[in-house]
Amino acid sequence: MNPPTPSIKNWLAFGWLSFLKTKTISVLFSSFFCVVAALLYWLLLRVDADLIIFPFIAGFFIVAPILIIGFQQVASILEKKHTPKFKDLIAFNSPKDKGLWFLIFILSLCYFIWITDALVIYGLYFGIEPLPLDQAFITEPALRESLFWFLLYSGLIGWITAVIGFLLGVFSIPLIIHQQLNFVDAVSISVITVFQHKWLMLKWALTLVTITSLTLVVALPLLIIVFPVLGYASYAVYVDILVKN
Repeated sequence: MNPPTPSIKNWLAFGWLSFLKTKTISVLFSSFFCVVAALLYWLLLRVDADLIIFPFIAGFFIVAPILIIGFQQVASILEKKHTPKFKDLIAFNSPKDKGLWFLIFILSLCYFIWITDALVIYGLYFGIEPLPLDQAFITEPALRESLFWFLLYSGLIGWITAVIGFLLGVFSIPLIIHQQLNFVDAVSISVITVFQHKWLMLKWALTLVTITSLTLVVALPLLIIVFPVLGYASYAVYVDILVKN
């Protein structure tokens, strides 16, 4: 009997059910990132640096693979019918910890490059002074044009960097954690697997971007739920694509 066809709907359903089984530890873990994001928003808005929020939101997609490490471990524990603890979200259990740390370093470097480039582009178009995002960007042609080019160029760089992060992390993290592969082998398989399932992975990436972006922009408090659900769903992606097939 052939295994069921991988489905984004099923992945999200798995993520939701896993969240319901681990509500306490999941909310406690994700609340930290929600608080950090809220403080960052508040600080930037307080100094009228509204536009700077955009690079930080976009940068979240670069480092997101790092943040799902704990959810990968907890999902595996749930699958074995054991009860996970909070420490399982923050402790690395793999003997290949060096591979995880090196991947964290690479993705963090990509994030630093993205933020630096975005701020440089901001400086080229708007100078070094904070600039609130108000109706002036609609009424003044010069500001409107600068905003367009800022979003275009910084968005292009962010897109390229995020794609690199997705290719490197989407399968390499679970491969290192669950199959104890080394960094090189895990990353190689991750990249190859993404291209083998390019349309499905494209839809999954767009799903992640859409859900997370709406949460970060429109309903930040929901991050405490959305983040774990997507984190657990990432384990279902790994199982469907690399374990069952």
